[in-house]
Amino acid sequence: MSGLHTLTLVCFPHAGGGLRRFRDWREDLPDGVELVLPNLPGREGRLFDEPFPDVAAVSEYTLRSLADRIAAGERLAFAGISYGALVAYDVAARLEASGKPVEALFAASQRAPSTPLPAINWRSMADAELLTELAGIGGLSPDLEGEEEFLELFLPTIRAELHASESYLRPDSHRRLRCPIFVYHGAADTAIPAASTLAWQEETDRLTSHTLPAAHFLTGPDEEDLWWHALRQDLVRTTTTAPGRFMAS
Repeated sequence: MSGLHTLTLVCFPHAGGGLRRFRDWREDLPDGVELVLPNLPGREGRLFDEPFPDVAAVSEYTLRSLADRIAAGERLAFAGISYGALVAYDVAARLEASGKPVEALFAASQRAPSTPLPAINWRSMADAELLTELAGIGGLSPDLEGEEEFLELFLPTIRAELHASESYLRPDSHRRLRCPIFVYHGAADTAIPAASTLAWQEETDRLTSHTLPAAHFLTGPDEEDLWWHALRQDLVRTTTTAPGRFMAS
């Protein structure tokens, strides 16, 4: 399906998260959109691989994995939720810095990269404390709640990626993005204060912000994917825009 007129949407999950949510999106993708899910360590087929230590390492790995698509001039957009939103931002920033176009960035449930939050120091927490803290702020994926034995397998990745998320700040080398940014925040999100999302306006001249009636993972009462409903509409806007329009000349 890939080609110069196809929009490739590269997606990144929350800390320790799997890819099932994104796979479900494939059932309802707009015409002309292809989904790419990087095979990151510490989850699914790479469960026992050492997780990347920081956001920069994930970005570098992702850009290497996308090298052929980038060289072919494919249209690329990036989406991520929570920790994954910072990864998506960093990959987009690095790609634009290399002179390549990015069609859009879709960032959910995350502070702006220039706005730090009070440090929690996830890396040093005992396992039980970490899980209690995550559950208390709505930062534990609903499909894993109550699965303590299963969760233990993911704790090294959850811990590493939460630390990477907590410690990430926009590098001085990153410039204001030329692509549009779509931001999604849950009105009941106790993990990410609404005020911390405001500085996303510093990252682009083309910001669209959505507040959804949801908590951190942007799902409804029956696990309806409210993020996908909103993102899909923005994705349609992006696919119907002429390729390269969002790049500065």
